[in-house]
Amino acid sequence: MKTFLLLFLIFLPITLFGQQLSCCETIKDVESYLRGYWRKQDSDLNYQFQFKNESGSFKFYSNTTNGLVEEAQEHPAILTILKKENGFQIKHDFGLISTYSGIKYLDSLKLIVTRRDGKEIEYHKISE
Repeated sequence: MKTFLLLFLIFLPITLFGQQLSCCETIKDVESYLRGYWRKQDSDLNYQFQFKNESGSFKFYSNTTNGLVEEAQEHPAILTILKKENGFQIKHDFGLISTYSGIKYLDSLKLIVTRRDGKEIEYHKISE
C-alpha cells in the first residue's frame, strides 16, 4: 500500500502538468499550429503569430465596431519554439531579457500556455 501511495504521489504532478499536444511532435508542427490570429480568453485583444526560418514574431490586434480586426501594434519580442524534455516552450526574447511560457495544450482551435508562476492563459484561434 505504501508503495502504491508513493508512486501515486510521484506521478500525479507529472500528469497534471503534462502537455496535451497530440497535434505536434516537432517545432515546425507547433509553429504551423500557432501561425494565425488568436484571441486571449476574456479579452478583446487579439494576437497574430508569424514564423519564418525558425524565428517568430507577433502583433497585437483589436476588434473594431464593425467586426473587423485592426492592427494595434507590433510587439518587439522575437519568438522561438523550444523542445524540452517536458514538452514545448515559447521563448519571448526582448534582447536583454527572455521569458518562457510552457505550452500545456495546443490544437487547431485552442492554446493554453503556462507561465513560470503557474498561471494558465487560454487563447482561441479566430483565423489563419
